[in-house]
Amino acid sequence: MPEELGFDELLADSGLIARLLGRTAAGRRRDLLYGDDLPVVLLVGGPGMGKGRLLRCVRGRFGPRVPTAYVDCALTGCREQAEERPRSRSEVTEVLGKIASQYVDWRGDGGGIPVPRLYAGLAAVAASDPLAPATRLVDEVGRLDGLLPPGSFWRGVLKGTAKNYVGFLLGLVTNALVGPFINALLDGLLARTSKEGRAALTACYGDYPGAGGQPLVGLRSLADDFQQGGEARRIAEGFLLRALRQDIDAAYGNVRGQLTRVGRPALLLDHADGALGRRLLKPVLEDRERGHHDRLVIIATARREDGGRFLHRAGSDHDDMATWRPFMGALPAWSRPPDAVPDHAPLWRGVLRVRMPVLTRDQQKDELSRLRGGREQPDNAVRLRIHSGVHRLSGGRPLFVTRLGEATAAASFPTPEECTDWAILDARVPAGEDEQGRPVADRPVADVLVDELVGRELPEELPPEHRGHWLDLLTHLSVAHDVECAQTLVRAVQEDRSERLNAYRIAELLEDTGWPRCPRHFIGDLGLRRLLTRRLYRLRDGGAAWHADHALLQGHYRDLGDHHADALFVTAGAHRMHHLLASDGADLVTRYLAGTFLTRPAAEWCEELLAVADAALIGADDDRYARALGETQVRGDTLRRRVDRLLHAVWLTEDRIQPLEETVPTVLRGPLRELSEELSKIADEAVRDQGPEGADVARAADGAALLIRMARDWGDRAEDKQPLQRCVCTEHIGFG
Repeated sequence: MPEELGFDELLADSGLIARLLGRTAAGRRRDLLYGDDLPVVLLVGGPGMGKGRLLRCVRGRFGPRVPTAYVDCALTGCREQAEERPRSRSEVTEVLGKIASQYVDWRGDGGGIPVPRLYAGLAAVAASDPLAPATRLVDEVGRLDGLLPPGSFWRGVLKGTAKNYVGFLLGLVTNALVGPFINALLDGLLARTSKEGRAALTACYGDYPGAGGQPLVGLRSLADDFQQGGEARRIAEGFLLRALRQDIDAAYGNVRGQLTRVGRPALLLDHADGALGRRLLKPVLEDRERGHHDRLVIIATARREDGGRFLHRAGSDHDDMATWRPFMGALPAWSRPPDAVPDHAPLWRGVLRVRMPVLTRDQQKDELSRLRGGREQPDNAVRLRIHSGVHRLSGGRPLFVTRLGEATAAASFPTPEECTDWAILDARVPAGEDEQGRPVADRPVADVLVDELVGRELPEELPPEHRGHWLDLLTHLSVAHDVECAQTLVRAVQEDRSERLNAYRIAELLEDTGWPRCPRHFIGDLGLRRLLTRRLYRLRDGGAAWHADHALLQGHYRDLGDHHADALFVTAGAHRMHHLLASDGADLVTRYLAGTFLTRPAAEWCEELLAVADAALIGADDDRYARALGETQVRGDTLRRRVDRLLHAVWLTEDRIQPLEETVPTVLRGPLRELSEELSKIADEAVRDQGPEGADVARAADGAALLIRMARDWGDRAEDKQPLQRCVCTEHIGFG
């Protein structure tokens, strides 16, 4: 996948990134976007949307032009290092050291950024463990040597050389008269500080809570708070991040920086909606809300659409949150909303939410062509079918498009009819070689995508005891609709487990992972649902797990009674018929619909029909077109045969796993008009029996008129390749 796929507008010379940083990727100046009060730019989008890839693009293209640091907050290295010395390290201090070293080592215009304020704070923390021997504390402070600029120590901030300072630290170990190590360290540090250095530390740590303008008191208090843990440690860590931002501002604000540095520096935080990312973002957002502004451009990623629950106070709405989409044209005119009390303001006020772009149809076609490369092109009908299938399955998610493109480029589809969604998902991705150069077996693209979109994107709050069967839970829930339906499956799947998740919690975890919600489907993304449906059918031989789940749900809705109200299917009977249609065929479903046609209002009957027919067909021969044409013998009277034709035409139109024949809209209109005529005859008979004012007359006449309108509307939607029933899953992609 090209790193810049889909990011043209964001990375352009006049795009959002260049205007935030004040430089193009080629190094030309750009007018800075916004003033002194900068938002945290939060890239939001679910799995496979390219958030991390965009950060890598920013780092690769703009990193040589402005000081840039990158951290993946999902990696565990810093946490593991912190756990080795939990009293003198934390995950945040380890990450801050990693970030600072990237600024110190930067070699672009103006050179590296010295971090004396952060160094002092980290040194205080490293020396703060009162139970550790002095030799260990010296080693802890010595780990920070990489933050010291080579050749001089703080470039005039401290008197003397780094070598002399290290010698002073070693003297603390051998001098038996030295008191507590941290006091000796800080006393020695301040004693060696120049006038310029003392002013810098006073302005920074003299502002620490309770310091009263005294930097030594501030550093000791910070170290004490770190040792205390809990909220006190969180305050200390947040202040260290402020110290780093002040170091950066000082590097830009001094005389040398004003002459040599252009634009703004960047901090890139991937997976920033996790625990570590939140501990980095919250203090920055709180500081800026209180007026502690800085010039650091922070670009972070989050999977939830609202950026993460930590941004919003309980019960609040996020509709007022500043949001921008790359295709909106003009760049966002962000400013902090006025009239808020800083300590009570929601964090989202300091955020600009950027929704990750999906690939357009043209971009998808270009990517598929690129991946096919020099391979022989399929005939035009097959190529169009591949494009249509990839578009519908992917929803424009870049990772989905690229993986499907890799698989279809290596596959052969003799005819459009054989290029179904299931065939595309069965196509194999060439795996190449492993790290040792050994060949790796090709895998079906569906399995690859399941690993990448589900296996590697577990919810942060998923309990450890459920991580091993999370994928299996979602697989069974691919046939569920509302939470009641899902809960029925969840109880059965977890029957033998002592620790259980309910469907409500699973829905919340899915949302936290960035998957969209759909009122009509528990798995609210069409492509993900297709992946899980395929996996469910293959979970046991002969689709046994697939049939068992549908049978379970049939039994549940049978027990409720066919006339029991159902929010999505009108009645429990229709909900039962949906699961019957998906697993056992259409004959009993046709009989049910024919039986309710004359007893239900036409509008409700049509609504039930659409809900019933929204079923996947997998593991069986597809004879829907033949049955929609009436070419298959169906037992029963004329009404049942008409209903059977209509059911299969609607099912074919809604499922759309294969190309839709051009005659389907006509096939769809025919039975509806015939059923309308049936109701018209009933109305005429009722007039003779009851008179023109009879209730049966009105109901039949209204039904006849409605079916004529449905014939027109449904036929037009089918011709436009749109689903007959509006649904969040398909409204943004169509069924083309």
